[in-house]
Amino acid sequence: MKKMILLGAAAIMMAFSASAQMSLVKDLAKKAASGNPQALMEVLQNIEPAFTNPESAQDVLTWYTAGKAAFGLYDELYKMKIMQQPVDDNMMNEILSNAYAFYMEALPLDSVVEVDKKTGMPKLNSDGTKKVKTKYSKDIIGALTSHMGDIAGAGNTYLQNNDWEHAADAFGNYANLATSDFAIKNGVAAADSVISQVRFFEGYSLYQIQKFAEAYDAFTQARKLGYTENNIVDFQTSSLANMVQGMLDKNDYDKAYAFIDNALKADPMNGTLHDIKGFTTELKDGVDAALPFYRKAAEVDPTYANAFFDVGRCLYLQAQKIIDDNPNATNKELVPKIKPIYDEAIPFLKKASELNPADTKAKNVLDDILYKFEVMGVN
Repeated sequence: MKKMILLGAAAIMMAFSASAQMSLVKDLAKKAASGNPQALMEVLQNIEPAFTNPESAQDVLTWYTAGKAAFGLYDELYKMKIMQQPVDDNMMNEILSNAYAFYMEALPLDSVVEVDKKTGMPKLNSDGTKKVKTKYSKDIIGALTSHMGDIAGAGNTYLQNNDWEHAADAFGNYANLATSDFAIKNGVAAADSVISQVRFFEGYSLYQIQKFAEAYDAFTQARKLGYTENNIVDFQTSSLANMVQGMLDKNDYDKAYAFIDNALKADPMNGTLHDIKGFTTELKDGVDAALPFYRKAAEVDPTYANAFFDVGRCLYLQAQKIIDDNPNATNKELVPKIKPIYDEAIPFLKKASELNPADTKAKNVLDDILYKFEVMGVN
């Protein structure tokens, strides 16, 4: 019996705690509607416990109240800034970011089942599902869409200050907002050319903090929308290369191949991707298996110096293996075996040097081939 009483007491305490949190939220909701800056600040300072309470965290009023207070406070600070009064820009942008997050939490929770006043039963749609109406969504969507430009501006500020993490968040938030169904419905969706640029800077910011998977996704979205500036292809493939390297460090070749192949489906003419696949294959299965992928890289991108070097390097290594495997062979015996391989490697190495004269790797390999020809008496 005592055990049951204790359990009952615990349940009562939990119910009281949940009830207390919702009571607090309702009180704070009144303050959030006041528009008074001090009251709005108090809302934000006191509502946080409701975010983690199981009941209040699932109630749209909690997040709506927080978002209303945050957007209201941001607007008040913005007015002060326009009037050239001193304000903390970093605090403003942080409040704006929180306001966005609160309202995005609120939106999916804003659904109320319609009830028949006579029967007290839920109203049903023609397909038998319950009819649902929203209470706060119109206000939420209005605030989000009207602050899209502010969110983009915050991203630019963070970018200029090299605050990469906050810049990435702001640019991502803007792009998500500006392409949302409700932005399209309300006629405020941004053009693809704008979104592509924003996605690039989101990816660029993520790249700086080495969040390569997220950066790759952002660059991919930017390119799909037609963005071609700021060496985006290099950033995209470098992001992928860093991701693949992390997989290879763990010897997870299957995952690396799956990721590369998926990227190649979307971008089959990307020489760097073929080169990365060659590198992965070389680590796993050796030079001979990798060579076809390096050749493909040079084929699809005749301007990619590294692909030409890798072809030449692999051919050079094939010839070197013949030399190493036949330590007692004379030059006369070796020349017929290795000269055709060197002859094939030379044009690739020359092309690599022409495309990237500052990189001496190809020239060094080429010089070694020519030296061997001289020693062996090859004309």
